[in-house]
Amino acid sequence: MGRLWDKMTGTRYPGGGVAPLTTLEVRTALFALNGPDVPFRVRNGTPKEGAEHRAGPPSHGANG
Repeated sequence: MGRLWDKMTGTRYPGGGVAPLTTLEVRTALFALNGPDVPFRVRNGTPKEGAEHRAGPPSHGANG
């Protein structure tokens, strides 16, 4: 399905001349997202764990 599938899933590609980042640069950028003011946590996982997304109330000090 190629580009049609990309359009259906919202996949976007960078413009020409954009150099890809190394694995280390991507990991560093993702871990830099962590902080006390964000409602998520980026951490090292194992290949067996894979990736997951959990939605729920903030657990960092909110007494909502």
